[in-house]
Order: sequence, then structure tokens, then C-alpha cells
Amino acid sequence: MTPVLVEMIPSHIDRVIKIERAVYPSPWKRRDFEFARNRKNGFCRVVMVECEIVGYVVGFLIDREFHLANLAIAPDFQHKGLGRRTLKAVFDLLETRARVVSLEVRMSNCAAIDLYKKMGFETMAIRKAYYTHPREDALVMLKPLNTRLSDWVSQVFEV
Repeated sequence: MTPVLVEMIPSHIDRVIKIERAVYPSPWKRRDFEFARNRKNGFCRVVMVECEIVGYVVGFLIDREFHLANLAIAPDFQHKGLGRRTLKAVFDLLETRARVVSLEVRMSNCAAIDLYKKMGFETMAIRKAYYTHPREDALVMLKPLNTRLSDWVSQVFEV
């Protein structure tokens, strides 16, 4: 299964919401996806496999940082390497536009944390009580793209 990332359009949102509700305990609402789609710096893609939407990626480009806000693969398509291949495709698309990818992830989401670590993310901090429904801490993770994390930090803070 090779995922193809396609720009999210309004007709995709019903399927995206269905996946979101199946995957997350506190799902985004339609307005959240529409907000992301309409932002100038928004990055919204659906993950297609053989003409079927099986997932999505939502993020925001802020200067040379890409904040990965939401990523999901439909339950029937999980554990087949699609998350890894989707992230790789996102990194390839961002190669010239971003130097680092940031995200927050629930501390209980061991599968996602394991995936992110395998993809080169490093844990930088814990955000206490970041999530609600249920209340939970988040790990803040970063991954450098085409650079070392220390180089990116030095440039951002002009150290």
C-alpha cells in the first residue's frame, strides 16, 4: 500500500471526520478542519490508497517550523506501515519549506510515540494537562529535517 497525499477539499471532510471520531477520544469538529484548510499557512492533506481516503494530515507552517497538529489513519488500515509512509511523504513535501517538525502527543498513545521515535522525533518537554476528555499530559516532540536539532535551535535563538 503506497499512500498518496492529496490536498484536502470540502468534499473530503465528511470522511475525515468519520476517521477522526473512530481514532480519537476527543475528536476535532468540522469547524476545526475548515479553519485549518482556510488558513494561509495551513497544510491539509488526505491519505489516499487506491482512490479511498484512509487518513489525513493537518499542520501549520510557521516560519521554517511545521507543527503537525493532527494525523490519523483509519482503524482498518492501521498496523500496515501507512503512518510511517505518510509521515515520510509529508517530510518529502516539506523538505524545502521547513527545518523542523513539532507535535504534541498524548502520553498514553504508545503506538504513536513509538512511530514518532522511529521516524526520528525526540522528546523535548511535557505539557501538563494539555489534553482534556480525558485530562492527560502531552509529550512535545521535535524532528529536524535536513539538519541537526542543535543547528535549528542555534538558528532560532541565534546562540
